[in-house]
Amino acid sequence: MNVNEEAEQLAKQYEINLKNIKGTGKNGEITLQDVQEYIKEKYLPKVKKEVKVFGLRKIISERLSKSYREAVHVTENMEVEMDAFVKAREELSAVLKVKPSYTVLLLKCVAAALRDFAELNAAIEENKIIIYDTININIAVEIPVGLITPVIRDVDKKDIKQLMEEYQDIITRSRNNKLKEKDFMGGTFTVTNLGMYNIDSFNPIINPPQVAILGVNRIVEKPLVKDGKIEIHKVMTLSLTFDHRVIDGALAARFLNGIRGYLENPDRVLAQNTKKGE
Repeated sequence: MNVNEEAEQLAKQYEINLKNIKGTGKNGEITLQDVQEYIKEKYLPKVKKEVKVFGLRKIISERLSKSYREAVHVTENMEVEMDAFVKAREELSAVLKVKPSYTVLLLKCVAAALRDFAELNAAIEENKIIIYDTININIAVEIPVGLITPVIRDVDKKDIKQLMEEYQDIITRSRNNKLKEKDFMGGTFTVTNLGMYNIDSFNPIINPPQVAILGVNRIVEKPLVKDGKIEIHKVMTLSLTFDHRVIDGALAARFLNGIRGYLENPDRVLAQNTKKGE
């Protein structure tokens, strides 16, 4: 049997019986390429299809890579009791004659916390930290080509009804591929909600050049100990990823506690943003 030396060495690594390979070299010599093709056929996974990364998918890939190259990602998780929040949503539904999404109501609570902790409503560019006065929140939306993050502006200044309309408009235009460049510009903080997929906790990736992103998880009923007694409560975990170059862990924890305070006492935010009879 005529076998190329490199082919023989490679075949030994895979314990290949060279009698099973037909040589394509001169005088039927088994070449290195013959062995490589045999390995490809027998040991490598079969390819169903190859999809070139381009357009929006390429932009998403590049932005995520940039985020991980440059930011120092740290994630903190915190449980929040959601009983009062769920009840407030039901009450708002009766007033507005339509049920607002959890995301819309949560945006109001996040905006209130960002007003209290402006250091999280910020970006870092070229060793310069920019703290914004305007609260424009990007929301993660899943579309066929990937995850995009259009922005809703001045979240803290708008009432629930207005936010509901803008949120629905963003979702509809995202899914119909009708967003424009302006829909992605000017965001100061990002919220990504995976609760509808039954996720309990995850590590969201910062949307550069922002310094933090909030991950929202599912609401579940679970036993909690209250004054020595076991009670069943609705609970959700918040997952905050922040850039440790800019935000310290203690500040991030205080910010999470700020959001928690608004979620567990939603009337502090939601009641003043809805007018009965509208």
